[in-house]
Amino acid sequence: MKKIIIILIIGILVIFTMTGCDGIIPGEGEGEGEGEPEPKVTVLVEAYVALGCPHCAKVEPILENLAMEYSRDEMILVELDPWTDYFTSETYQRYQWYGLTGGVPQILFNGLNNNIQGVSTYSVIKNRIEAQLATTPTIKLEASRTASISGTVITGKVKNISNETLTYLVVNGMVFKNRGMTGFRYSVTDIFEEEKVVISSLAPGEEKSFTMTIEGLNWTAQNDGVIFVQSSAHPKKLIRQSVFLD
Repeated sequence: MKKIIIILIIGILVIFTMTGCDGIIPGEGEGEGEGEPEPKVTVLVEAYVALGCPHCAKVEPILENLAMEYSRDEMILVELDPWTDYFTSETYQRYQWYGLTGGVPQILFNGLNNNIQGVSTYSVIKNRIEAQLATTPTIKLEASRTASISGTVITGKVKNISNETLTYLVVNGMVFKNRGMTGFRYSVTDIFEEEKVVISSLAPGEEKSFTMTIEGLNWTAQNDGVIFVQSSAHPKKLIRQSVFLD
């Protein structure tokens, strides 16, 4: 009889060990780290540079090394040529839209956030990136792309995760390519100015879907891209969130 009682007690202890006080066996991942990971800001670094510019030649390798150091969830580098060999009408218009003056190089960190003009050092540039990474995000952004007969279709969602209503938002994007040893490794070839999506107002917790169809864009293995949400009202031309697309 004593042996039976001891066996029963051991059995009860084993059940409590497995289930806990509520009698439910915890599922995988329950109890620790529940819910979605806390959102973080991705830093879009826009480097306005030009071939033949001696100061650009000093800054460019620093930027490209930093792009290798960070993940694409932390930093995305794009190199825009406003007026020389890799010039496009969109890159020049974006340079003007920001109100930049004084030539190149000019480096922007999530829009007009402590931008740098002229030659700079690794530590200064890295500190600007780290400062942006430490900010609290206001937007959650999702995006994906598919090929169509006529070009490329990009779909996604924008959600306001701040406590304030956000206004004058624009969903835009860029395609960039690696030009190898003879050119910029993150050279922008197209900006989706004609296809951009305007969101006039987004309340706290509100989410909106978007679709951009870029006619004639043949997205090859050489291409990468970025989708970003930017405040368009002057003077706060700030990029609130970005997503890398390969």
